[in-house]
Amino acid sequence: MKMKVTGTWLGALWMLAILLGGELALPTAAYAGRTDNCSTSQLPWSPVLNARVVGSLAVGSMIPGSDAYQSISINCDAAWSNDSIMGDTCTGGPNWALSEQSGAAIQQTSLPGVFTFAGLPPSIGYQFMDSGGRPLELDPEGRHNTGVSIRTGVQEVPIYFRLVKLSDAPVAAGSASVSMHLSCNGNEWANQNGSNSTVTLHVDIEQITQTCRMVTPNTAVVLPTVSRPEFTGVGHAVGSTPFTLDFRCDADASARVNISDATTPSNSSEILSLQESSTASGMGVRLSHQGVPVTLAPNQMFDQNGSEFPLDSPGSEQVISLPLSAEYVQTNNTITPGTVQALAVVTIAYD
Repeated sequence: MKMKVTGTWLGALWMLAILLGGELALPTAAYAGRTDNCSTSQLPWSPVLNARVVGSLAVGSMIPGSDAYQSISINCDAAWSNDSIMGDTCTGGPNWALSEQSGAAIQQTSLPGVFTFAGLPPSIGYQFMDSGGRPLELDPEGRHNTGVSIRTGVQEVPIYFRLVKLSDAPVAAGSASVSMHLSCNGNEWANQNGSNSTVTLHVDIEQITQTCRMVTPNTAVVLPTVSRPEFTGVGHAVGSTPFTLDFRCDADASARVNISDATTPSNSSEILSLQESSTASGMGVRLSHQGVPVTLAPNQMFDQNGSEFPLDSPGSEQVISLPLSAEYVQTNNTITPGTVQALAVVTIAYD
């Protein structure tokens, strides 16, 4: 579900819309010289995730509970460069990359940035993303390029993972596993050898019949007309306007809601980024709940310090209201009047 905020400053009308939102052969890495010059205590990484999916989940949506994050600190001594067959780089490129462990060819699906390979359920794809929430595309060698170059010393390789619904077919209960090697192809393993350099994500999938959904998918929030003198400095907010998101929950549903920034998915602040179509600058939009600013959830992930709101309906079907407010927030010393557009994603996960 997405929450779109559009409007103008100085006589502003804000629109808030809630919406639910080639095969590449994988070569065998040809390692040269020593390949154990890099190490990390964070690999192997093998989380077990518990996903809960509803039948009405829209195609292209993340499967709630299937997401995971790890920033992997890799330390390489200077010998990695001495052993490189291409100097200070690696075969196929200079970056750390993820390749399927069994050698199966990774395939792009019909959804941009969503991939699959033989063995995954047909209604499920997966994404690896960088710290900015951008999908890790395939490089010419058929691997997910992290964009982080190998170098001497400590380097951080952030990895976000999630499953995505691929088709209108229901996501069946069961399990799915995605197993990758992390290496700089042709030269170095991330943790000394192949068996220690693995990223294996196992997801147990449960179907949920007690669900929650938005009552009104489109909400208009009209902010008052404000003028430049009302802003007194960075962080100052004006024009607070209340609105409510309503959720209809089946009897005995147990769920949580978070809100994230669609423009900058990794945003974990309290202020939504402005979309490129905005002409105003020096300000943003902040959402609050009962006077407390909403902390945005990075990449729609739960349990990552973003604000979360419970949706529980013990015993009977209920409409649960989430009272919020929207306001202008000054983010820069200089403010330019104009149009403002921001887009937020509302995600429901089931307990």
